[in-house]
Amino acid sequence: LVSTQSTGNLSMRTGYNARAQQRARNRKGVGADKKVIDYPHPKNLNICFKEGLEEGKVNADPTTTELKIYLEMKGFPHKVHVVEPSTSKNLPDWFRKNNWDGVLPMAKYDKEQYKLGSAEIMMALEKKFRVPLMCAGGMGAARFRGKTVKNLTLSLLKSVRPYDESNPDWTDLRSEFRQLDEYLVQCHNKEGDYLKEKRFSLWDIRMVPALYNLMTVANYFKPGFVLPDDVPHLRSYMNHAFEDPIFVKFKPTVRQIVKYFEPKLNVRIVLPDDVQ
Repeated sequence: LVSTQSTGNLSMRTGYNARAQQRARNRKGVGADKKVIDYPHPKNLNICFKEGLEEGKVNADPTTTELKIYLEMKGFPHKVHVVEPSTSKNLPDWFRKNNWDGVLPMAKYDKEQYKLGSAEIMMALEKKFRVPLMCAGGMGAARFRGKTVKNLTLSLLKSVRPYDESNPDWTDLRSEFRQLDEYLVQCHNKEGDYLKEKRFSLWDIRMVPALYNLMTVANYFKPGFVLPDDVPHLRSYMNHAFEDPIFVKFKPTVRQIVKYFEPKLNVRIVLPDDVQ
């Protein structure tokens, strides 16, 4: 027979062990219902992403990819809403009241904090929540933003001119490539150098998705695209960054990127069945 006191002690020990095991699982991220972090972070963080052409899937815009990578690297728990402002699909009430122009991505956190666009969201969160600290990038990182490459990509693919000096869009993109190459040389082995640290900085987060979209689909819409030979450092950088585990985790598929560009270019591309 087991006394009542012994049973009580056993129950207390069992309860203690169960709680200890749950704390251990939380630290490892196993078996926890929610991500548990022990540093300051935005409360009730909600993110709205624009829906792509596949129902329920986010679109392949570089700003979507960059924000997903940023939130993963910061470790911030968040709820995702896949929305379509033009049809009011899945729009939360707070989106309707605070985002009349339908700017995406959009963030809501800490009760009544609202931010529009991935750049503003990352800037606001990084300013308030410094841990874990993200490197801004190397020297002069503010000069380069993925938006420039993104805009040049769209104008280049819309152009009917070939990839040569007669095409001002191609000339502008080549100039941007050269400056990026020079920037990477200046950053070599310094703080923020991805090839040295093997960790994305804020600059990498904003630049890599735009470069990836360009390099992935340019030849589908306009054959003949080749990265110039005079940017070897940029070529090496992209080869490594495109294979980074965190980018591989969140990068869109070729098919998703093509679907993203089709309505913008008013072109329909038939992809082979083996292209994902």
